[in-house]
Amino acid sequence: MIDSADVTPLDGRVARSRRTRAAIVEALVGLLEAGNPQPTVEEIAARAGVAPRTVFQHYADREALFAAVSAHREAHLQELMGAIDPGAPLARRIEEIAAQRARIYEWIAAVRRGALLMEPFSPSVHASLEAFRAAKREELARVFAAELAARADAGERAALAAALGAVASWSAWDALRAQQGLDVEAASAALRLTLTGLLADRAS
Repeated sequence: MIDSADVTPLDGRVARSRRTRAAIVEALVGLLEAGNPQPTVEEIAARAGVAPRTVFQHYADREALFAAVSAHREAHLQELMGAIDPGAPLARRIEEIAAQRARIYEWIAAVRRGALLMEPFSPSVHASLEAFRAAKREELARVFAAELAARADAGERAALAAALGAVASWSAWDALRAQQGLDVEAASAALRLTLTGLLADRAS
């Protein structure tokens, strides 16, 4: 039989470890959102209020830390996706997709830029980004299934699906926001206009 005096210290250590891990993840996110796309371990530790060695005690390397950030944010990403009815009028679906992408991309912007810098060197970051890209393409295929099905030729359907994926991607959004300097409203308007141009004559 385990004495309660043995259980309590163990539970306390587990709780402290969880708090420390969470603080480290939040520190990395905070630094990314503050405009530092590649914070050092020392910067992360200082913001989390721990020693640099503590970071490595909880996360073996930067890849493991970025993987923890991805897991930490996954649940909220699903909330931001929302639920779009594929049977709604086309104009409404286009409006809702544009709003969805604006919500998601503005929320992930800072972390996404940091992840993109790590992607060529990190299998787990690459896998996480690829999974998210695939999920966004699948969402477009679901929401605009009627317009895609209206294309009798398989090659045309594939081309339309690829075009939708490109114009509603993070890369396109970042080009509108960062490169062209558009605000969220103007970038959303550009996305709606492009989607309408691709889809308006495909309505069933």
